Amino acid sequence: MSGDGALGMVIQHKADICIGAMYSWSEDYTYLDLSVYLVRSGITCLVPAPLRIASWHLPLEPFQKPLWAAILLCLFIEAIGLILAYKSEQELYVPPKNPGGWWTCTKFGISTTFKLFISQSGKSKANSLTVRLLLLVCFLNDLIITSIYGGGLASILTVPSMDEAADTVQRLRLHRLQWAANSEAWVSAIRGSDESLVRDLLYNFHIYSDDQLLRLAQEQRVHIGFTVERLPFGHFAVGNYLVPQAIDQLIIMKDDLYFQYTVAFVPRLWPLLDQFNSMIYSWHSSGLDKYWEDRVVGDNLNLKIQKQLEETMSKNKGDIGPNMLGMSNFAGIILVWILGSIVAMLSFSLELIYFNLKVIK
Repeated sequence: MSGDGALGMVIQHKADICIGAMYSWSEDYTYLDLSVYLVRSGITCLVPAPLRIASWHLPLEPFQKPLWAAILLCLFIEAIGLILAYKSEQELYVPPKNPGGWWTCTKFGISTTFKLFISQSGKSKANSLTVRLLLLVCFLNDLIITSIYGGGLASILTVPSMDEAADTVQRLRLHRLQWAANSEAWVSAIRGSDESLVRDLLYNFHIYSDDQLLRLAQEQRVHIGFTVERLPFGHFAVGNYLVPQAIDQLIIMKDDLYFQYTVAFVPRLWPLLDQFNSMIYSWHSSGLDKYWEDRVVGDNLNLKIQKQLEETMSKNKGDIGPNMLGMSNFAGIILVWILGSIVAMLSFSLELIYFNLKVIK
C-alpha cells in the first residue's frame, strides 16, 4: 500500500481500476472494492520429469516378490528331490566299498539344480531311471521359468519403466521437492492456511529473481519445480526464465496447488462498479473470455513453449514408446556380473590357500 504498485495507485486515486493477476484477497477488501470474477486462475507447477529406472535391481524387475519366493521354493524342492534320488541311486548302483555320502549327494543336488536353472550342462552320470526322469522334469520346469523371465526382462529393457514424479500435490509433499517463483504473490493466498499439507508445501517454497530462476532452468539437469498459471481454457502463463531446454526436462502437474478467481480492484463506492459488473457478465455469456484468452496467448506468449507444455501432459500419462537400448539399461546386469566375478575370484583364492596348507601339512 505504498502507492508505487497498482493497488496503491487505486487507493491514492491515481487510477480508477486495477486488473491483473489479482485474487479476492481479504486483506485488500479492507481498503478496496472488488468486482465479480474475471477468470479462474489455477496455480500449478512444472516439476522434473520422471527418470528411467536403470539400477542394480533391474534384473529383479521381471518378477514380483511373491513369484521370486515361489521360484526359490521350487528350486529348494528340486534340490531336495535330487539329493534323495541321488542318495538312493548310490545305494543301489554303487559298490558298497565306495558309497557316496550325504555330503556328496548334497553337492550333486544343489549344483545340478542351479546348473539347470541357468541352462548349464553337468558332467555327473546318472545311472537310475529315477534320477534321469527327475533331471528331465527339472530341466523342463527351469526352461519354462527362464523363458518367461527372458521375455519379461526384454519388455522392461525396451519399454522403459519410470520412477514416480512429483506430479500431484501429495507427491510434491512426499518427495519434498523444492519449488520456486519470482514473487510472494504466487503463494500469498495460501500463506495463512492451517492445513499441514499446505504448510509442508510452503516450507519447500523459495523466491528467486528472474536471473536466478533462469540459471536454475539452464542447468544440465533441473532439480526444482517452477510455478506456472493454468488459464481457464487450456493455456499456461509462464515466466521468460522457463526456456525450451528446461521445459524438455519438466512435466506439468496433474492438479493445481490451489486456484482462485481473479477480480478487478476499484476504489470504495466507485460509481461505475455496477455497470462494470454487468459488462463482465455479458463478456462471459458471449464467449469473449475464451476468444480473448486465445488472442492474448497468440499475440504475447511463445506458442512453441505452449506446445511443449501440452506435450508434457502426455508424458505425465506415461505415453512412452520403446526406446533404443543404452549402457544404462545394463547397469544392473553388469553390476551382478562384477559381483559374481569378485565372489568367484575370492572363492578360487580360498581354495588355493586351503589346498596349499593341506599339502604343507
